[in-house]
Amino acid sequence: MVQNNTSTRSLMSDPEYSDSRHSRVIRMTPGRFAAELIFRYAWIWLLSLSLISVAGIALGIFVDIRWLLIVLMFVCIICPGLLAFLYYFHGMKRGCYVNTIPHRIVITEEGLILRLLINAGDCRSEDERCCESTDNSEMSSSETSVQTRDEFFPFSSFGRFCIGKDSAIIPLKKPDSGFIWIPADAFNDEQHLSDLLILLDSTNELLRAGESQN
Repeated sequence: MVQNNTSTRSLMSDPEYSDSRHSRVIRMTPGRFAAELIFRYAWIWLLSLSLISVAGIALGIFVDIRWLLIVLMFVCIICPGLLAFLYYFHGMKRGCYVNTIPHRIVITEEGLILRLLINAGDCRSEDERCCESTDNSEMSSSETSVQTRDEFFPFSSFGRFCIGKDSAIIPLKKPDSGFIWIPADAFNDEQHLSDLLILLDSTNELLRAGESQN
C-alpha cells in the first residue's frame, strides 16, 4: 500500500497531470443532499417513526379512532421537528453544506481543497453538475468574476470511502462530521478519480498501521 501512495504522489507532481488536480464545478442537488443526510444520520429515527405510525393506523382502524390523531401528531409535529434538528445539527456543518455550494475539488499532497464559488448562485443543473468547464483556461476566466473560498480537508480526516452507482462518498472522521461527495465524472479522466481513491485508501492504511503500533 505504501508503494501505491508513493506512485500516486509522484503522479500528482507530474506537470502533465496538473489538470487533474481540479475537478469540474459540481454541486449536490437538494434532494440528493437530503437523502444522504437521512441515510447517514436519521434512518433509525425515520424507521422508528414509520413503525409507530403503522401501529397507530392499525390501532385507529381496529381499536379506537383516537389513535389516528396520535399518528397525525407524529407526522405533522414531531417529524418536521426532527427533520429541522437533522438539518441544523448535521446539514449546516462545514463537512456537509460544502457539497451543496457550487465548487471545485482541488487535490493537494496534504488533502482536498473544496473551492467554493460563493457568487455562482445562477448555476443550475438537473444532473448534479453546473457551470461545467472543460479546461483550466475556462476555469480561470469564469472564476475571476465570482468570490471563492477554500475549505481544506486533510487526508487524515477522511474515513473509509464508499463507492456508489455514480459517485463516491468520503466520510469525515470525528470531531468533524460530514462527507465529501465526488461524482464519477467530476474529473476529465475517470483515472484521476481512481488515483485519488487509491491515495485515500493507502493513507488510511498508513494511519491505521501507525495507530496499531502506538
